[in-house]
Amino acid sequence: MEAFIKTQLRPVEECIVCTEPFSATHQPVTLDCKHIFGHKCITKWLQDGRGSTATCPICRHVLVARRNPQPTFDAPAIWKRVCELPLERLHLFMKKLWTCIRDLWKRKPDGKFTTSDLLERATFPALIEASGETWSGAHDAFTDAYNLIAASWDSLGRPDRAEGLAIPFVRLARLVSGSAATLPLYLTDLPRTTRLIWKANACLGLTEENISWETIISASKLGSDRHFPLLHLYTALISQSVAHNCGPHQVLPTKRHEFMNLVVEKCCTKIGKACFVGKPSSEFKDALVFVFHELWRYQHEQARLSLRGHAGEDTIVKGVWAIAAWPIRRDVW
Repeated sequence: MEAFIKTQLRPVEECIVCTEPFSATHQPVTLDCKHIFGHKCITKWLQDGRGSTATCPICRHVLVARRNPQPTFDAPAIWKRVCELPLERLHLFMKKLWTCIRDLWKRKPDGKFTTSDLLERATFPALIEASGETWSGAHDAFTDAYNLIAASWDSLGRPDRAEGLAIPFVRLARLVSGSAATLPLYLTDLPRTTRLIWKANACLGLTEENISWETIISASKLGSDRHFPLLHLYTALISQSVAHNCGPHQVLPTKRHEFMNLVVEKCCTKIGKACFVGKPSSEFKDALVFVFHELWRYQHEQARLSLRGHAGEDTIVKGVWAIAAWPIRRDVW
């Protein structure tokens, strides 16, 4: 120990960076990590150096904590942050949204909800619920979404239309409203249903105000995966209609035009009328007849579970729509 003290404990006389001796013009300074440098050298390192300049040149002890940049407060940035939230957060929002939509149906049984209805009585309460005090953070995505939508809407005089960030949230509320008559209550309370509906809405982006039949028709051709989440949800709604409104003991029409009328009523009126714009084409209705019948066989004759957002359903959805496009199957439904 004495040998170590005599030989290894040497006074510091020069800067380890420039190897110049300390002097009145090159004074030594000690960092928090106890390493000593010349004042000018460490200042130059911190201000002009490359790499980890906020750390000690020797041990990389952090000298200056880098502050996280403030998130951008605009519609695209906030919507992106909301969509990146964990499913737990999205489900909390959706549970409140379902409750509010059911209350709206009680107020207006005809389902003719204005944009103001969907904002004031559904979207805003759900955003407030999801951005409660339990979720700490200076810039919570749901809180920022509420603040931006509410402020923008107020500044415009509360018009009966959606603008900016309100567009995807109002569209989501309409999608939930349109699904309410088909989805059984227990499914609406499941996180996987939240994921199914959220993805279906999110795939439409930030600026698409309405959900059009054209989008679903295009997605059914399976040329792109962009809007497949919407097709998945639509097919799941058909599957739930088959499960709960067309039981195995119900006699299906034998004449094609009667079967077509049944399918149009269940899949284009009951499911799509409240939230889709435009009209389904005759070609699409032909494909629907096959899809509906195949799902009926799949669930009742083969005793398989209805589609409800489980992992692996993508292949079933893609398969049934791919076969529906085959010309050879026109006489088989």
